[in-house]
Amino acid sequence: MTNKTNNAATKFSPYTIRQLFILSLCRFAEPIALTSIFPYLYYMVKSFGVHETDISYYAGITAASFSLSQFFTGVLWGRLSDVVGRKPVILVGLLGTLTSLIVFGFSTTLPMAICARALSGLVNGNVGILRTMVAEMVPQKQLQPRAFSIMPLVWNVASIMGPIIGGFLSDPLKNHPGWFHGSRPAFFEKFPFALPNLVCASFFLIGLPIGFLFLDETLEGVKDRPDLGRALGRKLTTCISGRNRQQKDIADENTSLLSDSGTDDCEAAVTPPPKTPAPTTMREAFTFQSTMNVVYYVFLALHSITFDQLLPVFLSYPPQDRSEWQIPLKFAGGFGLSSSTIGRIFSVYGITGMTLQFFLFPPVTNWLGSRVCLRYAAFTLPVIYGVLPFVLLLPLSSQMTAIYVLMFFKSLAVTFAFPCSTILLTNSAPSLRVLGTLNGFAVSIAALGRAAGPAIGGLLFSRGQKTGYLIMPWLILAGIGFVSAFQMLLITDKGGIGDREETAKIEEEEEDEEQPSITGYGSVSHSIKGATGTRSDGT
Repeated sequence: MTNKTNNAATKFSPYTIRQLFILSLCRFAEPIALTSIFPYLYYMVKSFGVHETDISYYAGITAASFSLSQFFTGVLWGRLSDVVGRKPVILVGLLGTLTSLIVFGFSTTLPMAICARALSGLVNGNVGILRTMVAEMVPQKQLQPRAFSIMPLVWNVASIMGPIIGGFLSDPLKNHPGWFHGSRPAFFEKFPFALPNLVCASFFLIGLPIGFLFLDETLEGVKDRPDLGRALGRKLTTCISGRNRQQKDIADENTSLLSDSGTDDCEAAVTPPPKTPAPTTMREAFTFQSTMNVVYYVFLALHSITFDQLLPVFLSYPPQDRSEWQIPLKFAGGFGLSSSTIGRIFSVYGITGMTLQFFLFPPVTNWLGSRVCLRYAAFTLPVIYGVLPFVLLLPLSSQMTAIYVLMFFKSLAVTFAFPCSTILLTNSAPSLRVLGTLNGFAVSIAALGRAAGPAIGGLLFSRGQKTGYLIMPWLILAGIGFVSAFQMLLITDKGGIGDREETAKIEEEEEDEEQPSITGYGSVSHSIKGATGTRSDGT
């Protein structure tokens, strides 16, 4: 009996795998759209007639407008998802991002580009809601490293494609004159950066209908309501497959956490209907540990995203005459790389992250634990920030190698930092009922950090170039990273729903040994607890 329970608890059910896959398809388009602008943002701002010394500042403002707007609406989307459900909020976010992406690609002025990015942030709170859905699909603590690595893995795969699309397709008249014979197309003269955005938009046309037709609601008390999209999806599946899968989907959902032997119809018949959760308040979501986790996540988002936004500007910036340098501290300039080369660097960065996320993260996290892994990552990141500007002092033949080495360690650190932080934040929540609100608040406040970071970082970068002290923004970024790393030491992996589920699991195993006549995963009531959280704390 115990062996069956352990086997069921250490692998995903077919239904859970399908839903995680569908959720990944919904997520896939957004990081492609976000990372595709990195290679050409500097050149796009330059095309608006901005003076060269101010390009980095306005590039930071353009990038930050998304996160600043998300700050004002992140909590609202999270709270709304706790009321109307996760699925409709995610679909609205995808539709809004698609619209803003097209507007951004057709921007002809700097204010238009900034407004397009701001619109994308206002209508999209999907990051926190997606994490909440993963937590509701996979409540078992031993499966969390694998489950919570899926969305970062999707991000890494998308971050490979995004820079390639952005770097290769931006301004085709300049970068690929051989594509055109005779007269130059007026469309690309007027909209040189429309093509990569149109290609990225096509991915939303995949994620949106798949989510509408096949993604199931996970919010307790809402998931059993009629869903027009799922009804159409079942009919479509029936037409394609030639057989009715509706009954199988329902059976899989009811037994998603059971062993392969499942339960019989008699056991399913006595399963009590889910109770509608009581309304939650903001105060319920915040304990000391959940607050510490939110604070660290905000710091992490601030310095990591600022680095990612400043790096392509640094790589694009024209080199400076070395005779003007006063080594080791006073030097400026950049690497002067093309958008296609920058796209290649970020694609290698994404490939590295994808490989590490898939092969290294789950076993190492299961071995060391999320908190220990996060500690190592937290202290690695600021070291990378502080070392990066000094790569400019190396001989030209060694610079690219050094950049790739630093990007490898950056990829390694964030591979562990973000999912481990998410796991600890999820397990610190006092109840699943407040998880949407907690994640929404975390994403909203982190968005403020992601907005302030690139904007202030761009200002400091411009100031550093004008004064000759390029190291200024990078050392400040490293200092922020070290502050957040020491704050992270206050975080523990005790308390919250994670501990309660472990306790419930032990109690269930003890009851299984006392009641050997009950088959499957202890009992149906136990499986429901494992799927939705224990009822004793209101989840």
